[in-house]
Amino acid sequence: MAMVDELPAVKRGLWLYAGTTPCDVRIVRHDVLFGSGDSEDPPELADDQTMECYYVRYHTPAAAPAWLDGGAGLSLREAVFLAERKLGPVVNWLD
Repeated sequence: MAMVDELPAVKRGLWLYAGTTPCDVRIVRHDVLFGSGDSEDPPELADDQTMECYYVRYHTPAAAPAWLDGGAGLSLREAVFLAERKLGPVVNWLD
């Protein structure tokens, strides 16, 4: 995921860790949806697939400066939903 962290953000914002500490959140566009790599999963889940997707990356006070994985969506709208679901109801999007 290190290469995903180097991609430019298509959307960025702040979320409140524990309701009080502002932390960064960003969504990046990529053209590879990474698979699980698990041989017991069906190929459509296990294998990487070439397609437009959006990865959610975020910080916590303990994890900064490393980005944590917030999941992947097949559209920007889906990625925004994933970020807000994972990080709480209020994400202050800056762009």
